[in-house]
Amino acid sequence: MLASRFGEISKLAAILSHGNWGWVALAGACQLVFYLLYAAIYEASFATVGVKSKVLELLPVVFVSIFINVAVPIGGTSGLALFMDDAARRGESPARTAAGLLLVLTADFCAFAILLGLGLANLSLMRDLQDYELAAAAILLVLIAALSAALFLGLWRPWLLLHFLKAVQRTVNRISRWIKKRDILEESWAANNAMEFSAASAAIAAHPMKLTRAFVIALVAHIVNFASLYALFLAFYRPFPPGALLSGYTIGNLFWIVSITPQGVGIVEGMMTLVFVSLKVPVRTAALIVIAYRGIGFWLPLIAGFFLLHHVRSFRDWQAARPE
Repeated sequence: MLASRFGEISKLAAILSHGNWGWVALAGACQLVFYLLYAAIYEASFATVGVKSKVLELLPVVFVSIFINVAVPIGGTSGLALFMDDAARRGESPARTAAGLLLVLTADFCAFAILLGLGLANLSLMRDLQDYELAAAAILLVLIAALSAALFLGLWRPWLLLHFLKAVQRTVNRISRWIKKRDILEESWAANNAMEFSAASAAIAAHPMKLTRAFVIALVAHIVNFASLYALFLAFYRPFPPGALLSGYTIGNLFWIVSITPQGVGIVEGMMTLVFVSLKVPVRTAALIVIAYRGIGFWLPLIAGFFLLHHVRSFRDWQAARPE
């Protein structure tokens, strides 16, 4: 996968070399702070549901999850599975971790939705709001509603959660019997995980301030990410109206979330460039800035994730268990 993208990575290096290095360095520093904050969202969300973790321990997992989501694109679930496996290897409850992961996505999407509303409002004022942008925003709202419903299912309807997990258990064991001739989920799996997930949901309801902390960190993280894009405009172009810049930022990240391609590869670049061009940025300049932004904010973290694979418990323990 890395070899197939080598041309894009080389292009990124050439593009960055033509920008103002002071502002490019600031954009890179903002991205590092962004990912530290993103790891802090996980730490805060996990703390809310009673799962112990540390930001610096979670940071490599965040980078590796980016690589895994692209290398093994299963609707973004491969990265979530990595966090669950890492928590389980630390002796934490996978069910509580799953609730924490839903909380991470909910906090992240809700914080982003605030900025998205401002970005769409600016496009509407400039008479540049498109139907497909509204449709993508509607999909995001549906995702937020679904995540919130899943979080509180264990609190309001634990019996429904139990029935759902029993159906999952039957399906997994049916497939397992076909492949391995035995069940891989024991009889008590559904009941135990339903109980753990319900306890996590109760913990969320009982600690609203912890939930607020995760949301605030997510909002600050998006502001830092936005600052990174602004620094790149200063590196390659000139100061740009913050409202117009926010529109490009939010539309790009919106299609990062709802895109059918892994991590929005190809879609995000096209949508952000299209928005900036519609806001009177020269085509070549808009493309350069977007490629630089995606390179610093996505491709470099993805490469970091590849090299950090063996620093994550899941892969480190797997390699240690391999016969010589």
